Amino acid sequence: MRLESAADEGKLSLEDIMRVVTDIRDKQLIESITSENKELKKVRALEGRLENIEQYSRSNCEEIQGIPVTSNEDVLTIVKDVGKALDLTVSDTMVDACHRLGAKQSGNNPPGIIVKSIRRLDKEKFLRRRRVKRTLSTRHIGATDDRPIYVNESLSPARRALYALARKYQREKNFNFLHNPS
Repeated sequence: MRLESAADEGKLSLEDIMRVVTDIRDKQLIESITSENKELKKVRALEGRLENIEQYSRSNCEEIQGIPVTSNEDVLTIVKDVGKALDLTVSDTMVDACHRLGAKQSGNNPPGIIVKSIRRLDKEKFLRRRRVKRTLSTRHIGATDDRPIYVNESLSPARRALYALARKYQREKNFNFLHNPS
């Protein structure tokens, strides 16, 4: 009733009041969205820092893929055999830890082996030797089958997903190589 009488007296129209209320709500909404955006930027920055830390923690690690699981296997012996096949002596003092990755398998592929070297130089030497010997397979480590063995740097989940997208793009565009500039 009061709004109508104020409007009749020429003071404020109902439309004017509704516009003011809408403006106030819009300003509150903008402030709320701006505040939330600032918080999300902080979260994104923290996620980026965490991703970098996670990848850095893997800087001494490599993954070996393609080696079938055997009962009562000694993973360190397998790593040494792979090193021997690459003309590289892997001693107990070079390896901090090694184990099979989780049982999550894709198709017929056995779970990989993660190797954490004591020194990054040893990991890099292992990877360099693998690049030289392009035909490494399970027959080189005494297995009866002949499956390729892959040795790569250990990637964090986010970087592994990014790499998978890059490989997919490579296949779609029929590129021969996917170059890592680092």
